Amino acid sequence: MGPKVSVVVPVWNPGSFLDPCIESLLGQSMLPEELELIFVDDGSTDETPARLAELAERHDHVRVVTIPNSGWPGKPRNVGTDLAAGEYVMYVDQDDALQPDSLARMYGLGAANEADVVLGKVISDFRGVHHELYRRQRPRCDVFSAELMNSLTPHKMLRVAFLREHDIRYPEGRRRLEDQLFMAKIYFAARAATIVSDYVCYRYQRRADGGNAGSRQIDPAGYYGNLREVLDVVDAYTEPGPQRDHFYLRFLRTEMLGRLSGADLASAPEDYLSDLHHEVRRLMEERFPSSVDDGLGAVLRPRASLVRRGTIAEIADQAAAVARIRGVARLTKVRYRRGHQFSLTVEGRLVVEGRPLLLERAPSGWLLPRELAGAAATDDERAVEPVEEMRGDLVVIHRSDRDEWFVPSPLQVRLEVEGDHAEVVVSGVVTLDLASAAGGRPLRRGVHDLVVRVHALGLTRNGRLPADPALRLPMVVDRKRRVHRLYQNARGQLSAEVAAPPRRVLNNLAAARFIDLAEGRLGVDLGVVWTSQPTGLSVVLTSEAGRVLTWPLGPPGRRQTVWVVAAGPGRLLLPTGRYRARLELPGWSGQVELKEPFVLDAVRRRRWLRSDITRSARSAARWARHVVRRRPSPTDPDHHHESGTASR
Repeated sequence: MGPKVSVVVPVWNPGSFLDPCIESLLGQSMLPEELELIFVDDGSTDETPARLAELAERHDHVRVVTIPNSGWPGKPRNVGTDLAAGEYVMYVDQDDALQPDSLARMYGLGAANEADVVLGKVISDFRGVHHELYRRQRPRCDVFSAELMNSLTPHKMLRVAFLREHDIRYPEGRRRLEDQLFMAKIYFAARAATIVSDYVCYRYQRRADGGNAGSRQIDPAGYYGNLREVLDVVDAYTEPGPQRDHFYLRFLRTEMLGRLSGADLASAPEDYLSDLHHEVRRLMEERFPSSVDDGLGAVLRPRASLVRRGTIAEIADQAAAVARIRGVARLTKVRYRRGHQFSLTVEGRLVVEGRPLLLERAPSGWLLPRELAGAAATDDERAVEPVEEMRGDLVVIHRSDRDEWFVPSPLQVRLEVEGDHAEVVVSGVVTLDLASAAGGRPLRRGVHDLVVRVHALGLTRNGRLPADPALRLPMVVDRKRRVHRLYQNARGQLSAEVAAPPRRVLNNLAAARFIDLAEGRLGVDLGVVWTSQPTGLSVVLTSEAGRVLTWPLGPPGRRQTVWVVAAGPGRLLLPTGRYRARLELPGWSGQVELKEPFVLDAVRRRRWLRSDITRSARSAARWARHVVRRRPSPTDPDHHHESGTASR
């Protein structure tokens, strides 16, 4: 029986940047006999061939093939696929990495659903990823029921028999958009696809030398000539009309209008921009009916019109105006719930240079303001989509690794109307569970940023969630003594830290406060919730005269951070004054000096006295009731027996 998965890695002069890739492949949870790793060396001139040969000697499931330099990854991928003995083939680039369970999860869900193509959740720390595609798990779908075309990179798991049955091979030679041509053929031919979204499977990792294959200035004529080939695949599987328009929309937004925006327009030479505009307009006139523009949204629809009829200067002006749109967020309430859960009430809006983005009222509905659409835009081009088509989310993003997760329960979207203007507002109450926010599992160790994402008007904007300077939420310490918390960072923003070092707890405990509880009891708010409560906690008081008194702490009640001081009536003998306080945590972290002293004044002493008197009275009353209940009744048979015996 052969392997389940063959991994094909095209290699060319990677140097040490191949190390993370190799480590991630050797570290897969799949058994070596279920896996084969095929490195196809594309004529490397560095030490890579010798290193790969050594790797193959040490690992039976590693194969190395060397070919003359082809200069592009297509040839190595095809060579590796031809050699693949696995049921599925997975393409991985030399400077990328997989998570340990990636292949097992992708194969398991894909094979169980007889998928021809399996997409695993992708994360990048330097390039754009269409995260919406991985919002939810899709065991079985296809290109017509899921937005598969929003991921056209080849880093997928593909059924080998399917590729051979349809004779789908990777384009070879130096050309553009070869990934898109390859994946478009696969998506339309595939009977079923699987999307694994509850686990980060594939990581694009920024190289320290900036050598990742990135966005380079294109040759407009060659680039859009290659795009025509991709569109030919779409045409072969669709008829003119709404369905084809929907597929075309992705290419219009990304490959055409997306290149007529941002830094490209600000820095590129005039002759290049003129050629770019000419090729985009020519392709739009040839292949893109105006009905495709309708799906763009109010921000890009005017730009499409300018491409068709305007000048590059007008396009640049409109793109610059749209670039000034930002997302802003607000935290109106946050509280700790239980376990690792926090409840957050959040809000998000769109602003332009700090001012609210205000839509304009018209007889036909709401319109994008003309300053953002351009002077020549018609009302139809500025028309805003219905609120039902807008979205809002709270998103958790790992600070360094960039893992990104949607918090369950999307936010509600509304238009906040005032006179002839309206503002898009997303808001709601969400529960952030640090123990399950990563697709049902705990968030990755480290710091996570919290953003409110607004998707409206044909664009997506993030707003970092700010925090109140007075924010003091409890830390959560799990059974393994790992610390989890929400806190305000140095920029005044709300962040989540997962599996923080224990010293965080000591800092929090040092800020513990004494509080007066009901019925004269004294408590200490530690600001920490233990999922497995420690024992033997006590507070040690030292008077100004050096007298030392130890009070044990009882476990917390409904207020999970407040531990009750279990001091008896002897507390009334304690002299008034200020006491230095420290916490004793045997077997956990030793001693922690509190910043706040314990103050015993006359008011607190009277409160204690009244509570002790009240408790004594209640105790006496309970005892009296008990005695009355136990006194024999004259009708009690035992009572008569005893009386008779006495008389005799």
